[in-house]
Amino acid sequence: MKISLLVMTLNEIDGMKAIMPKIKKEWVDQILVIDGGSTDGTIEYAKDNGYEVYVQKQKGFRHAYNEALPLIKGDAIITFSPDGNSIPELLPELIAKFKEGYDMVIVSRYLDDAKSDDDDIVTRFGNWLFTKTVNILHGGHYTDAMVIYRAYKTQLIYDGRRLQKS
Repeated sequence: MKISLLVMTLNEIDGMKAIMPKIKKEWVDQILVIDGGSTDGTIEYAKDNGYEVYVQKQKGFRHAYNEALPLIKGDAIITFSPDGNSIPELLPELIAKFKEGYDMVIVSRYLDDAKSDDDDIVTRFGNWLFTKTVNILHGGHYTDAMVIYRAYKTQLIYDGRRLQKS
């Protein structure tokens, strides 16, 4: 199974410098930086450090995924942000759990004693409310439905696209 790590950036130069060196390239088969139009040196840093970079033509996460999809080489995708919410040291554990056969594995910022240091009262409440709603409507047991840090089968995207068109 080949794994593509999608690193979502928009003016994340400090995070790129602090976090990306902690990611061992042998953990994944592809590291693709998807940038939303940074002006702080993020793109240049990524290129200078040998990362594959794609700069979005349209802004927003939805467009980032849609535009980058043809560049993804992996059977599985891990979405990652160098903003401090995605902990690089958890990548091997995330990959191992995913390889147990799950379609998707989500890293939680709120499971057990974990917390998100950049949350304020509004974002913490919003995430709690959204997660609770998802769990009630779909019978889930999520603790962090809004986190970007997750691994999933690339095929899920293609299956979802087919469902939308039918």
